[in-house]
Amino acid sequence: MRAKRSAVWVLSSIVGIVGAFGTVAAFGTTVEKFSFLLFAYDNFIVLAIAYAAFVWVWLDYFFGTEMMPE
Repeated sequence: MRAKRSAVWVLSSIVGIVGAFGTVAAFGTTVEKFSFLLFAYDNFIVLAIAYAAFVWVWLDYFFGTEMMPE
């Protein structure tokens, strides 16, 4: 079970970061130009967390790790 839970965290983090880079590339900009609010890379980090959270929920379901309550 510990291996499955670790896989969920690692895979969702990787997909979140790759998805954020993909979004930045799709808009034809750079990570530095994509950020503008509080600090460098702020929008990129928020976008990566959002993608990772979405993927985390589904990986939790498919792997059956039951980290989310019913």
